[in-house]
Amino acid sequence: MSSPLSIAEQMQVLQSDADVAAFALQHLGLPSDWRDTNEPGNTERCQEAVDRVFTLSRADIEASLATQGLQPEQLPGYRTEPGSRDGTYFITLGKTWEMYFQEREGKWASAVFDDLNEARKLLINVWLPIWLDHLRVPCRTKNGRVIEQL
Repeated sequence: MSSPLSIAEQMQVLQSDADVAAFALQHLGLPSDWRDTNEPGNTERCQEAVDRVFTLSRADIEASLATQGLQPEQLPGYRTEPGSRDGTYFITLGKTWEMYFQEREGKWASAVFDDLNEARKLLINVWLPIWLDHLRVPCRTKNGRVIEQL
């Protein structure tokens, strides 16, 4: 059987926006049809494959981004300027930061932070694929609410 990827390789896959479950199945030489999670048992098979291939920790993710000179808001999929397009936004508002999802020109979920480090925790949480849920950490919003997702 194939061994786990190096941390650098794991980060490369995550940053490519690849389907980590499909990638893990292929890497381990397991049947690609296991990716159909509508079939009984496949969700568990996919999670097991992901856990075998993606062994990185939250600290590994943060260190890798730092080594690359990237802040979480520079990850694929985040818009840092207000706009009218659908997507995920991370906007600086003076001494606060707002993260929100926008669809059809309207916000449908948002959180405001007065601590940039807390905001960046949420950015990584949202960026992580569902298969790596265990790497999400709590974040404190400006109003003191503790969240892991929007």
